[in-house]
Order: sequence, then structure tokens, then C-alpha cells
Amino acid sequence: MKIALIRPPATYANWYKQPALGIAYISACVKDRGFDCKIFDAYFHNWSQAELLHRVEDYNPAIVGLTAMTHEVNQAAEIATKLKSRMDVPIVIGGCHATALPQKTLAEFSVFDYGIFGEGEYTVIELLESIQHKKPTRELNNIRGCIFRDKDRIVVNDPRPFMTSTELNSLPYPSLNDYYADNSQALHSKDSYYVIFTSRGCPYNCAFCMQVLGRKVRCRSAQNIVREMNYAIEHYGAHTFDFLDEVFLFDNQVTRNLLKLFIRQNFHRQIKWGALTRANFVNPELIALAKKAGCVRLGMGVESGDDKILKAIGKGITVNQIRQAVKIIKQAKIPLATYYILGHPDETIESLRKTVDLAIELNTKNISVGLMVPYPGTRIYDMALQGSNGYHLLSQDWAEYDKYGGKVLEVKGVPYNQLVKWQRRTLLNLYLKNFRFLDCLRFFWKRRRAFYFVIKKKFESLFG
Repeated sequence: MKIALIRPPATYANWYKQPALGIAYISACVKDRGFDCKIFDAYFHNWSQAELLHRVEDYNPAIVGLTAMTHEVNQAAEIATKLKSRMDVPIVIGGCHATALPQKTLAEFSVFDYGIFGEGEYTVIELLESIQHKKPTRELNNIRGCIFRDKDRIVVNDPRPFMTSTELNSLPYPSLNDYYADNSQALHSKDSYYVIFTSRGCPYNCAFCMQVLGRKVRCRSAQNIVREMNYAIEHYGAHTFDFLDEVFLFDNQVTRNLLKLFIRQNFHRQIKWGALTRANFVNPELIALAKKAGCVRLGMGVESGDDKILKAIGKGITVNQIRQAVKIIKQAKIPLATYYILGHPDETIESLRKTVDLAIELNTKNISVGLMVPYPGTRIYDMALQGSNGYHLLSQDWAEYDKYGGKVLEVKGVPYNQLVKWQRRTLLNLYLKNFRFLDCLRFFWKRRRAFYFVIKKKFESLFG
């Protein structure tokens, strides 16, 4: 039985062209159980919707699965509708949006026959086997993490427990052959990364994060991680690794042991890698060890330059910790990307100004400035629905739920258009006030498609 796994095309933000690790794991597990499975990642391959549909139709699958974040779910439903009209196949929806709103997703989009919420590897296999063997609908009740239709009723089963560390170790490596068909198309570009995770979950509770993988951190063994890295080097020619853990560089013994193993394996002479850390974990010893183990870039969430905001969103760090962390990382000469959000609960012009000033002061290698989006499953979402903490919800169109170009939320005293101006001001001032004119040109040129999209969208809203 053929299974097609689909990731919708990009609307505009196409500069993070990495394999989708979630469906790559699903594909590997499905193949491991004897199914024929192929990934159609339109975002990664820069396919149009028409080209995507043509490729899937040519593959002629028996079942189609789609993954979608909140801002992608409308397009996922559109793709599913067109495929249904041509092929009449069962459609399964998974990803962050379905996980946050399982019942609502099937209620809102009748084209989806089934849904998967939570970690999907085991759930998908049980669902596929049930469909393959044409088991009665009532038996679907036993599949944890599954949503389905029973006549005119939507059934949301009990959630599936998160995998243990032992179960994570037992998963097959993600199936990336549909991204890198053979070694001649492997990871030879200097901009290509082999994506990998060493753990799932985050112990923190930031108000803007839905924590799709839970708060308990479950780690793979160091040996298991190293085996996959060696496999990637041998089979895909991997030279640069991107650790996708929500936090990779913890200041603990588990992290230190893994970094020391990298060194013993001579990875620091063969590969480079990047990952995320937090300001409260950064210290000279840990950063020095990371660099020795092959670290060439780090990312860190700053979010705001105001301590009151940081406390209100549950970030668990202070501005002074951020300053100290950036100083340590710069002293180690590791390029650092910092991430900011504008439009926090009870945000004011004064707190926005502090964020702009901090971004200019830190002057990191790369920067990302997004507008707050009330993603379903987050505390921000609840605040927006209730109209609390100064929030005013502008739209319930899921396509708008994108922090780079969507128009969904504003704060009392700081209307949406003002937030957009502060977003531009943060970006421009970082480069101009630090005399980084060439970096400024590179930044905006790389994101020219996004700026065209935003301008076009604004023009359409004004003139219909």
C-alpha cells in the first residue's frame, strides 16, 4: 500500500529549506512496517501547488497524509480537496495545528478523514494497519492519539503518552532519501544541513509556545546519536549538522558527555554544527567545550529587552543574563543568532523601545524579529480569545497566524501597524547603527520574496 506524506508549499518564507524531520521519522517507521512511502515536501523543493499535485497523482497513493502548522492548515485542506476530487483517497492530517485543536480541525475541515495529534510514529502505523485490513470503525477507538469520523460524530481518542528515551533510541533514522535521492545530490552545498534531534521536549513554559513535545525532556543516548551522525556522513555526505532540539546546549553532564564524545570521535575535525541554547545555561566552560567539539553557530531566544515582559511570559531569564551570555559567546567567536518577539502581553511603547535598544546593543551575527501570534494551545491564545492583557484579536483566519506577515493580533496602545513599524525599526537600526550596511543588504535581499508578499498583501487589502 502506497502512502504519500505531504508538506505544503511555502507562502513566502522559503529561506529555511531543511527537511521536515517529523514526516521523515513517520516515513521511516512506515517503511519499517512494510509500507511503500514517499515524502512530497513542496516547501523544501520549492514546488508550486500544481506541481505538488501532479507528483502525488503520478505516485497514485492509497492514503495521503499532510502535516501543517497553523498558518498552513488552510492550504493543506485545499490540497486535500483537490486530491480527493482526482483520486478519492483517505486523507490524514497531522502536525502542530491538529495537535493543538484535534476536534476543531476535523470539524472545520470536512475533507480530512482522520487526524493524528501528539507524537505520530506509533499512531500512524496503527491507523494504516487498521485501514489496510478494513477493520470496523469502532476498532479505531483503541488507537491513542487518533481522531476520526464515526458517521456524523467526530471522535477524539485518548492522547498517546510521549515516547520514553528508550523508545526514541529504538526509532529508525529519519528517511531522507526523498530529500537526497542519491549521494550525488547529497549535502554538498555549504548551505545544506543534516537535521537531527538528540532529545524531545522543553522544561520551560513560555506563554507563546504550545510545547507540542511536552515539558519533560527525553534524551537519546550519546551512542545512538553518534551512530546516526556517522550514518549521515557515510550515506549522505553530511558535513554540517543542525540540532533541532528546543534546547540542545543545556549546562548539564549529559550535554558535556555528548560533546566530549564528539571530540573522541574526531567529529570536530570532520563536521560543523549549530544548535539552540538559553541565556541561563551559557558559561565560558560550556561554550569553550562546544566550540572544541565543532560548534560554529548558536541561536538563542531573547524575546524582549524588558525584564517585566520576560517575567510575564515565563521565559525564565533576565536581560542581564542575556547580556552576559552574548558576551561569552562572542568572546568564543561563535556566530550567534538572537530571536525577538514584538507584541507581548501588556506590551508598551517603552518596552518595545527597550527591545530595540537591546538588539542594537547585542549586535549579534543574525537576528529574527517576529510579531506575536496566538498559536492554538498556548497561553497567549487563551489571552487573545479572552481579550485580556491588552490583547485585541484581529482575525480568526488561520492563514494570518504567521509571525512574519500575518495580521492577527495587536496590543492596547500599540496597534498592529505600530508593531510592524517597530519590527522594521529593530531590523534597520541593528544594521545601520552598527554600520553593518552590507549585512543589511544581504538580509533584505535574502528575504525579498517575503517583502514582496507583504507589499502585495497590503495592496490587495487596500484596493480589493
